[in-house]
Amino acid sequence: MDFLPIKFTIKFIELFVTGLFMVSPVLLFLGGILCLLAKITCRIEKWQSYTKSLYFTFITALTVGYGKTVPSSGWGRFLSVVSGFVGVILTGVIVSVALNSVMISWQATHDTPMETSIEAELGSLENTAFHSGKQSDALGDSVVTSGTDSLHI
Repeated sequence: MDFLPIKFTIKFIELFVTGLFMVSPVLLFLGGILCLLAKITCRIEKWQSYTKSLYFTFITALTVGYGKTVPSSGWGRFLSVVSGFVGVILTGVIVSVALNSVMISWQATHDTPMETSIEAELGSLENTAFHSGKQSDALGDSVVTSGTDSLHI
C-alpha cells in the first residue's frame, strides 16, 4: 500500500502552518490595516455599528463584495478601494505560502531514490546517444546530424 499522498498531505500541512507562522507579522499588520480602515469607514459613513463596517471592509478585502452594505460618500468609496488592495496583498501572501509549501512537499515526497536513479539512467542514455552522433527528435525518430544537414530515420 502506497502512503505517498498521505505523506505529501502531512508535509504540506506542516510546511503551510509553519509558513503562515513565519509571515504572521505581515498578516497581522495587514489585518490591522483592515481593522483601521473599518474604523475610519465607520466614522466617515456614520454607521452605527463597527461590526457592520468591519464586515464590509473584510468582504471587500476578500473581493467577495455582497453589496449588502455600501459606502455613500466619496471618501468611503476610496477607503473601500484601499481595503480591496490590502486584501489582494493579503491573499497574495497566503497563496505564496501555499504554493511554496506544495513545491517543497512535492520535492520531499516524490524525489525518491528510485526516481533519482531513473533520471540518472536517462541522463546517461541521452549523453550516450548525443556522443554517438544520434539524436532523437520530438516524435522519437532517430536523427543523424552532419554539419547543417539532418537525416530523419
